[in-house]
Amino acid sequence: MEIEIIKQDKETEAERLGRMVRYIRSLTGMKREDFANYLHIPLGTVRDWEQGKRKMPEYVYELIEYKISRELLNEEGDVNGK
Repeated sequence: MEIEIIKQDKETEAERLGRMVRYIRSLTGMKREDFANYLHIPLGTVRDWEQGKRKMPEYVYELIEYKISRELLNEEGDVNGK
C-alpha cells in the first residue's frame, strides 16, 4: 500500500502528511485514541500530526503505512481482509 497525496496550494508539508495520516486512520475505522494506542504513539502527537500543527518525519509515515498495510489491510486495501 503506497499512498501518494499531492500537496495542495498553500498547504504545508505538515498539513499534507496530516491528511495522509487521517486517510490511513480512516481506512482502519479506528478512533484517533485507538489508532494512537495501536501505534504506541502519544495521542497528542497523533492529534498534532493530523491537524498539521506538527510535522511528522517522513520515515515515521512510511513505517505507519507499512504496519497498517501488513497487519490490518489485505492487498485490495480492505480492512481485516474483508
